[in-house]
Amino acid sequence: MASQTNQNSPPRKRISANPHLPEDVIENILSFLPLKDLCGLSILSKRFRLSWKICRDLSFDRDFARNLSKEEYKTSVNSFFSNYSTDSAERFKLYYDATAETPQVTSWIEKAVALKVTEFELDFTPSKRKFTLSYHLVNAESIRVMKLINCELHLPFESKGLRSVRELTFQDVRARPCLMHSIFVNCVSLRTLKLIKCSSVFSFMASGKALETLVMKDCSDVHSVIINSPSLSTFLYHGKMTVFNFYCVLRLNDVVLDIAHPRSFQVLTRRNEMMNSLTRVEALTVSSTFLEGLSARFEGHKYKDTSFLLMKLKEFHLIVAPESFVNPSDVAIFLRKCPYIERVFIDLGKNAFGSSLQWETFGRKYLREWQIVIPYLKHVKIKGFTGKELPIVMARFFLKNAINLRSLVLVKARTHYMPQFYGSECLSLGILSNAVIAIYDHHRDLSSVMPRHSRDV
Repeated sequence: MASQTNQNSPPRKRISANPHLPEDVIENILSFLPLKDLCGLSILSKRFRLSWKICRDLSFDRDFARNLSKEEYKTSVNSFFSNYSTDSAERFKLYYDATAETPQVTSWIEKAVALKVTEFELDFTPSKRKFTLSYHLVNAESIRVMKLINCELHLPFESKGLRSVRELTFQDVRARPCLMHSIFVNCVSLRTLKLIKCSSVFSFMASGKALETLVMKDCSDVHSVIINSPSLSTFLYHGKMTVFNFYCVLRLNDVVLDIAHPRSFQVLTRRNEMMNSLTRVEALTVSSTFLEGLSARFEGHKYKDTSFLLMKLKEFHLIVAPESFVNPSDVAIFLRKCPYIERVFIDLGKNAFGSSLQWETFGRKYLREWQIVIPYLKHVKIKGFTGKELPIVMARFFLKNAINLRSLVLVKARTHYMPQFYGSECLSLGILSNAVIAIYDHHRDLSSVMPRHSRDV
């Protein structure tokens, strides 16, 4: 019967594992691959031996330059432009030692701009001296994204240049106030500005009318940061302590203040004004240095606390530096001013959350007498967790006071003091909580609870 049924059934169409696609479709797909991948493909298959000529991703970047001498790299780039068969491209990246090679580099830039690329990157890291780029060479309406590494831009105030650029990144350059002022005057379409490892920043002022995202990471010579941009929604700062002044930041809702741990205690200036500027922020990441700067102190012979209330804050991420004096009571005091907090992340550095005089004289008693619930907190994650007293006190604080807590994730430190038998039952002993407690080794974090911000830009 089975054989008869098979005979009467209509023949099935055989589905090819490699369906035939028109040549133009295949070429269009391949054209978006990086140049190095297309070159490798042309070696493996005769069918694709000329595919590199239609490549739209002209990435002559660090990966392309690997294992090539300077002369071999130069020959490859020149040969490509001589044989390129289309009149447009999407991306151009250059990684090169431009020392004494200005005419050659200028020629490549002009050819790339003529192809109407939208993403443009110059990386002159191998160069001993910074390359000076005149805005005339890259003043094209097609360029939307620009990244300059070890490459300084010459842009006069009244040049009206780079008006179409929406994202601009400077890395390893001198981001002097005159250049920044010229950027905000001329780049009227600028939405994102990133300064990475820049020097000579001094008094930085962001005044772009369309600016939405500002990133400053590991910059030196930063004396102050003044932001007067009503459109700004994201501000990510990683660096040394400086003076922050926020004016007219009505849309600011995503902030990172990852201030490096100093050798000595530093005061956070204008802290009340600064915290009042963050009242609309929904996701906030700060370092322990910032939290220390908010702690109560004597002013005018009176013990004064910082007065603020973050009604919009939904996610708080604390990065505790090694040897920091921050303790669980500091975290509790801060969260008390965030009534609608939903997610908390705490990254503990080596030997962080150690006992101190402040903890023994004030912090321990403060937490013991705590009577306030945290009703909206749903998820907590503590990385660098150990079996020491204060990390355990912090975890139990959340289990006890976050009455609607759904998950508590603990990621062990590389060196921890938790015995084999220590588990979730021990941690929640004597506490009535419905939270799911998950404990992971430092290299096996399988939880889905992740912070919005990372330390990578």
